[in-house]
Amino acid sequence: MIRALGMCVLLVCATVSMASPLQDDQSRYVVKTGSKIEFHASSTFAKVVGVFHSWEANMKMPADKFTDASLVLEIDAASVSTGSGLRDKEVKGKNFFAVQEHPRIRFASKSITAGDGPTKFHLDGELTIRGITQSVPVSITLLRQDDGHEWIDGSFSFNRRDFGMTHNLPLDKIANTVLVQFHLDTVNGAAPVAQNGRIRRERAPSTPQHPAICDAR
Repeated sequence: MIRALGMCVLLVCATVSMASPLQDDQSRYVVKTGSKIEFHASSTFAKVVGVFHSWEANMKMPADKFTDASLVLEIDAASVSTGSGLRDKEVKGKNFFAVQEHPRIRFASKSITAGDGPTKFHLDGELTIRGITQSVPVSITLLRQDDGHEWIDGSFSFNRRDFGMTHNLPLDKIANTVLVQFHLDTVNGAAPVAQNGRIRRERAPSTPQHPAICDAR
């Protein structure tokens, strides 16, 4: 009886140890030094590109099938940079991102379907800004690289007024539509762990790393 019980315990442990790598294989590590998240906005006299320099990505893709993938982006709203100190202060202020009250911007995928070509997909997601969540349709291009990396280029637009950003200027009208573009350099596996046991936190680059993300000015 004792021997049989011991064999059962060994079988359970073996099953768990074999299942764990399969779960880890679902993870896709996003290489931040080769990735970027930015928005494009315009007004009467200017075109503005804002780049977010601090964010975290959680992506899983079971069985290497992109239509079953999930993606969550957690963005530090205060990390945005537009190339102008005065403009950055305005964008981070209460009229727009309101980073003091709402420090995080969140994007989460809900479903992914195949598009017109082998590299094209449609993603339905939810965007949360200033504590307000709205559904957004995203156009995705998936480019598989020879070195095992996969580039995910996405773009979508939203109406800033839907998120409570209704401020405008008398002589410099700000367009309601804001374009968001992201380029994610992903690879199989979890994030690398430093020697102290903490996950290494990279910062996004301040200059474009891929031609799909360009300055609209």
